[in-house]
Amino acid sequence: MARETLPVALDLMFGHEGGYSNVKTDSGGPTKYGITHKTLAAHRGLKSVTAEQVKAMTLAEATAIYQRSYWSQSGGDVLPAGLDYAAFDFGVNSGPMTALKKLQVVLQGAGVYAGKIDGHIGEQTVAGVNAFPGGIRMLIIAYCDERMRYLKSLGGKQGFSANGRGWTIRVTGKDPLKKWKDQPGVVGNALRLTRPAGVAPVKVDAPAEAAAQADTKNTGLPEILKKPEAWGPLGGLLSAGGAIAAGSGPLQWALAVALVAGVAVGIWYFVRRVRSEA
Repeated sequence: MARETLPVALDLMFGHEGGYSNVKTDSGGPTKYGITHKTLAAHRGLKSVTAEQVKAMTLAEATAIYQRSYWSQSGGDVLPAGLDYAAFDFGVNSGPMTALKKLQVVLQGAGVYAGKIDGHIGEQTVAGVNAFPGGIRMLIIAYCDERMRYLKSLGGKQGFSANGRGWTIRVTGKDPLKKWKDQPGVVGNALRLTRPAGVAPVKVDAPAEAAAQADTKNTGLPEILKKPEAWGPLGGLLSAGGAIAAGSGPLQWALAVALVAGVAVGIWYFVRRVRSEA
């Protein structure tokens, strides 16, 4: 089952990850076969590598990196065929831990997973996968929808505004501008892989930004502040504003300013935590 998907997943990955790239909108920097310079350096046990060393990386080395650093960590060895590919592609694009956290979010939302959203796959996560309402095919669709929600939450110059069209084509196979023909995308190919005798997966042809790394640190502030946990600090900010408006002396103003500062620090730490957990 799952391990048999790896050769196909790698072929699909190299298809839309492309060759060498080094574009400003990609937070990963110099990249080849979807392998960033930082990942290549870690694989070789070095502090850093040059852009030229990335460009000279062989297909064999890229394959070894994917097998060791992405496939297993994204649940490839234990997830059912099709879902394993969807999680693998997500893991390469956004990091294996993020890919598994979002899978757990989907399972928890369906009421089949009561564990922690920790990005580590275990018996509870696998049991939730097997118990998902509608089966693996419905889970793949829900999972790719969750992936798109996550990508759309990424702000900054290297977030969805810069790379969203490419990411959308990569995941859904649909071009928002309708300039590229419709393709299976990750979701379509994952669904095809659930059927051993089904139609063969098809490499996705997408713009260069489809291969850009999705940086969890760029989770947009508006999206973060929608979370219920942020309402406490925001309520404190409103209270501070009321105190300032009602204050008639230096003491009230000093207390209100101190409250605003404390709220600002609280929000800052909350944003950091959310981005680190994304």
